[in-house]
Amino acid sequence: MSVREVAITILSSEPCRTLLTRVGVVPYGRKLLNSLSQTRGVFATFDEGWSIARKTKPAGHEDPSEIAVHLEFSKALRPSDYAVLYWLSNICTDDLSILDFGGNVGNLYYSYSTHLKAVRNLDWTVFDIPFVVEEGKRIAAERGATGLRFTNSLQDASECNVLLVSGAFHYWEKSVQAFLEQFVNLPEHVILNRTPVHDRKPSFITVQRTKACAFPCVVHNATEMVGAFGAEGYVLVDRWPALELSLRMPLFPDRTVPHYSGFYFRRREHTGVHLKSAFTGSAAF
Repeated sequence: MSVREVAITILSSEPCRTLLTRVGVVPYGRKLLNSLSQTRGVFATFDEGWSIARKTKPAGHEDPSEIAVHLEFSKALRPSDYAVLYWLSNICTDDLSILDFGGNVGNLYYSYSTHLKAVRNLDWTVFDIPFVVEEGKRIAAERGATGLRFTNSLQDASECNVLLVSGAFHYWEKSVQAFLEQFVNLPEHVILNRTPVHDRKPSFITVQRTKACAFPCVVHNATEMVGAFGAEGYVLVDRWPALELSLRMPLFPDRTVPHYSGFYFRRREHTGVHLKSAFTGSAAF
């Protein structure tokens, strides 16, 4: 272990956690802890996060190894997928038209389609960066996935009635309002899954790191995020834990996210119209 790793191990132990919390709220203290943490620091902006990410790992979202990881995930459902499938199955419409925002090479289509096609017509469009879109098209052609389309233009998915953002919303660098303003027609239903939120701390930026890549992400304050969707005309219907993912912040223990979360919103004018009667958990109207 390096000297830095030893220091992090010692400082993140139970006896030091109260001290870390006090140090982390002071500007110079946060700067010191950030210099030790690197990819698990707390930053004010995405630019600060990118500066650390690129020093640590030059590769970002476009790295080919990320595609292999996502394809491996598509082989089986993960715990938080069941809540998403529940809601997709209970949206009362004959045709389910999904825009999978940041959907990589269509891994969720491969995981979900066999379950959803049994209950309704399914049209699935993946939006992602150009390199990933081209790889997705190639893989879909190899697999004969005729119900799966790819695009890097949101104009091509203007008629979708469900916006699905799984494992991607926390990489969006602007506001909720700016996110929704991208869409010509606001979707009736918005499902966010596998996104880190904090129930007590204000929103902050940190950096995630994989074996090959590093990229900044935002940890939204949950109340602020729900309120931002509410300001754009959306009502929170359900929230669930995504227990398969967590975000540990060794030197900022009060910012640790023990598990990610999922959220289902629908547009306020459609409240009570397009859903079956059953609910999975804590619904808010």
